[in-house]
Amino acid sequence: MKRGFALLETIIVITFVTVSLMLLYGTFTSLIEKKEENILYDDVSNIYQMYYLKEYLSLYGLEEVNTKKHVELTCDDFSISTCSSFMEQMSLEHLYLVSYGLKDYDGMSTSLRRYLSSLSNKEDYDYWLVGEFYIEDAYHYASIGVMHDE
Repeated sequence: MKRGFALLETIIVITFVTVSLMLLYGTFTSLIEKKEENILYDDVSNIYQMYYLKEYLSLYGLEEVNTKKHVELTCDDFSISTCSSFMEQMSLEHLYLVSYGLKDYDGMSTSLRRYLSSLSNKEDYDYWLVGEFYIEDAYHYASIGVMHDE
């Protein structure tokens, strides 16, 4: 009788330890994914660059840009002669003006779609000014809210 009880007790303990390890693995996996996301998304220096870029572009008509749901901004949208060198200095590959709440669009890259889904949906602004930075062989993203005066 004692042998059967010891075997049953061992099986229960092994099952308990296995389930606990599986739960810990799931938790650590999501933490690692979040850490990788935090490295590529909303770096403080990139947010500061986006803020100053937004202020700079508002002097040259950021509010007058045609507001679709998803717009990639280029230097042709602004009358700034040093725009391309400015974007190159900032390591800025692409600049987007995206309406709040937009999570998916056919023309978006997968990494941009993933970044937009990570953003909280605040109603204080009408649009996000999203910058796609290419730093150290990886795309980094940062955004800042924009009010669009109609």
